[in-house]
Amino acid sequence: MTRTRSCSTLPGISLTLLLTLGVSGCQAASDAAPAKGTSPATSADAEADVVLIRALTPGDRACYIELENKQGQRTEAEASFELCEQPQLIGQRVRLTRERTNMPAMSCEGDPECTRTDSVELIISAEVL
Repeated sequence: MTRTRSCSTLPGISLTLLLTLGVSGCQAASDAAPAKGTSPATSADAEADVVLIRALTPGDRACYIELENKQGQRTEAEASFELCEQPQLIGQRVRLTRERTNMPAMSCEGDPECTRTDSVELIISAEVL
């Protein structure tokens, strides 16, 4: 998808004024807008979510998954608790599905009465390839 920035300018407005205004009068335009609530998938995006699951660890606010990408780099991510109930995923190459969700904030330190939340990309499923 190609993104361009377009700004309408009035004749006689100086470059200094335009720079002062910054991008406040600009709109992002694209040649293909994604459907509401979705983002366009590219082959790079699809490959980024194909990983090897190295470990599943239940935590206070999520299941913590240790992931390894094709380059051998390991990272940890938060996932739904249901994934920790699937130990057969360990050692499997999977395609992940993520969803933005609110969960108890890390600053709550496990306090069930804490009302603060963090918005995170939570792994909600792992499809074995």
